[in-house]
Amino acid sequence: MVLQRLVVTRELSNTIHDISLLDAVNIVLPIIIQLGKDQDDTYAPPLLNESDDDKQLHIPANTFASTVIEFLLDQNTTLASIAQQSIVTVAAGLADTPKESEKYQFHQYLLHHEIFEGIILGLMDIVNNGNNQEEHDDENKTHDKSATTISSVTSTVVKQYDDGGINLAKMVCLMLISALAHVFGPEGSTEKFLPIVESMVSDPMFYVRKEAAAAVGSLSAAVTPETTLEKLLPLYSKLSVDTIWHVRRSCVFALPFLCEVLPEDIKVTIAVEGVELFKNDVSRNVRNSLADITGEMISKFLPADWKESGKSGKVPEELLDFFLSLGNATTSANQMFKTDTERIHNCAYNYPAVVLTAGVHYWDTHLKDTYLNLTKDYQLKVRRTFAYSLHDIARIIGAERTERDLVQIFALYLMDLDEVKQGVLEHLAEFLNVLATSSRNEYIPILAEVWDGVMSNWHLRDILALQLRDIARLFDASRVVEHILPLAIRACHDEFAAVRETGVEIFPVILDIVKRVVDEDGESLSQIDETETETENVADRQQKYALALLNHVMEKLDDLVRSSTYRTRLVFTQICRSLLDAGIHPADFASFFLPRLINLAKDPVVNVRIATSRTIQTLCCIAGYRQDLEVITQVEVADSELSPSQMLDQILYYLSTDKDRDVRYYVSSFITEACLEGYEKRRAEQEAKELAIKENAMAPPSLPEHLVMMHSPLLSTLEEEEEDIPIQDDDDEKIYHSTESPMDIVDDYDDIEDMPLTGNMASDYECTKDDEDQVIPFIDLQNNNNNTAMEEDDIMMELASDNHEVTEKAQHVYLSKIPAHVVLSSNITSE
Repeated sequence: MVLQRLVVTRELSNTIHDISLLDAVNIVLPIIIQLGKDQDDTYAPPLLNESDDDKQLHIPANTFASTVIEFLLDQNTTLASIAQQSIVTVAAGLADTPKESEKYQFHQYLLHHEIFEGIILGLMDIVNNGNNQEEHDDENKTHDKSATTISSVTSTVVKQYDDGGINLAKMVCLMLISALAHVFGPEGSTEKFLPIVESMVSDPMFYVRKEAAAAVGSLSAAVTPETTLEKLLPLYSKLSVDTIWHVRRSCVFALPFLCEVLPEDIKVTIAVEGVELFKNDVSRNVRNSLADITGEMISKFLPADWKESGKSGKVPEELLDFFLSLGNATTSANQMFKTDTERIHNCAYNYPAVVLTAGVHYWDTHLKDTYLNLTKDYQLKVRRTFAYSLHDIARIIGAERTERDLVQIFALYLMDLDEVKQGVLEHLAEFLNVLATSSRNEYIPILAEVWDGVMSNWHLRDILALQLRDIARLFDASRVVEHILPLAIRACHDEFAAVRETGVEIFPVILDIVKRVVDEDGESLSQIDETETETENVADRQQKYALALLNHVMEKLDDLVRSSTYRTRLVFTQICRSLLDAGIHPADFASFFLPRLINLAKDPVVNVRIATSRTIQTLCCIAGYRQDLEVITQVEVADSELSPSQMLDQILYYLSTDKDRDVRYYVSSFITEACLEGYEKRRAEQEAKELAIKENAMAPPSLPEHLVMMHSPLLSTLEEEEEDIPIQDDDDEKIYHSTESPMDIVDDYDDIEDMPLTGNMASDYECTKDDEDQVIPFIDLQNNNNNTAMEEDDIMMELASDNHEVTEKAQHVYLSKIPAHVVLSSNITSE
């Protein structure tokens, strides 16, 4: 059952950790060995992960050696590759154990016995047994190729292989030596690996010699220079003139490794002779390989301390001329090498390393012309490669040569295709940093044009927005506010969230630059007219200008929080969180940002409230930040009547009592139940106070003085007589009576009721017969003279059209029920 065996194999890695060591050795280990010999290679890759078991001393030595060797020599190349990678990974892990660790000796034991003796020498046993088999072939006619023998070195059972298997074992052994040379170090590589490589150099099979040449290069990087000069260099010289091009091509790739460790004089000789030898090779593959490694080989002439000293290397003229010839499309000799597209691209890729190694003094005489020609190549991949390395070339040759030779290429690439443009944009700040300050200031206005040029590609806008942070640090506050801030605002309004999030990260840098200038009273500003006037000097103007810059930035931020678009308001909360992460001072945050977060905590859009909650979470997680807010006085926060601590408490209350659980999630751990009850109590008191104020504001205003009748004995007599008048009910007509009005009762009120009202009067001042106590609010005549006149004209026109006859008593209206502008006539008779 293939599927069942596969399931068992995959579960072994989990089972091995849950059982005892005894069960692992007696039960699991035989299963692993048996599955490793299964004809179906599906189980092999999972088993390779069980190599951790070989670190236990209780497991017999070299238990896994034969199984791993079978994996390495398997006809399935995928399985063999995984086995090789697993061995290298385990060996590197063992070698990285610190010497002071208690497991250091044990891991060194495993490295020597399990990796070297068990696997490397196990492969060599296959080779040696194969050679012995050939020597005694006549005496062992009956020996089957599938027979096994006991290894004299590893004491493990080694399977017999045919000639193909033996040669494969040689190749695998050399490949492992190349991969493990840096793991075993100079001493281990010299003692253990070098004799094996020396024995393989003269092998009759060319692919074995090919791997031996590769091992020479790898070992040269691991052993001492003396060993390289005495042992490895003769092997390289022998293999470099091999009759098979595969072997010579492998020597070409080993050449940079040799140049890295050889003394300077021998390095020059080996490099020049190698170029002369391989550039005229009969095999095109060898010549093309030389073109691939020439740039790397030139870089090996760079001094080891070049970063500290800034010194360039001494590159042989022959190497430099050969490299430049690769980029010269008109050279007929180059037809022996790759096609133009391949070699020019390879030359472009290695150009920065060559310029760095050769030095600035070679730029004008050797390197500039070829470089300028290649930067305008028709191939997209060539221009793209140069675009990504333009800032490196600029940094190497300096500001003066950059302004003279590279600025045109820089501007040209900004107008190129997006693939080329991306290379320049990703290193825009680094390129501008190379330029002199005067030249740099000339190029900052083009950033807006660059942004317009990438409007169709959001990824490029995101890259440009990311560069704005570093670009802002290259300019003073005035230019940052004038050129960088508008682009940051555009990024915050972008339709793609990734661009908006990147734009948010620009504001901590902008505010830091502007705030620093304000603290310095604008001394670093360069755009101030130094001509003094009678009223103020330059220092005063600088201080005011710095404050104006800060106010402008704050206004732009305030526009974000007041935006009608919820995404823009959400961006403001992200800016607040970014400022907190950048370490904004609590007083600065409390004076501007905290009051605006109060409204966002009550925003109708839940996404904004969630973002606000995350911002408050960030604030509360900063150690000591809430305590710093508590000591800030209310005077420092001029825009709010609350102290910063009260504002934060109010925000926490709003968010912790939000109906959405995602909003509550971020702040729930920063507020206790007792505090929440206190907040609710204070909020109820505040709402009651606001309600009382609102009700007082809605009460009808007092009558103007010219409409208030003075109290007199006659008025009292009239009131008493009015109270004695009986009110009679009539089925045809109802009489409305107001006990609050000192005027006569309107008998013909129906006539007034039937009077049509226009405008808002019909809805605002409609009286119903059933509600005698309804009070209609009074409107101040002095404040509404114009409206009153217009409405009186409308009423009179309505009355004229309806032909109503209103009696003299109907002219007396109830001031407590009908607004004064309904009075039809000023001729009121008094008794």
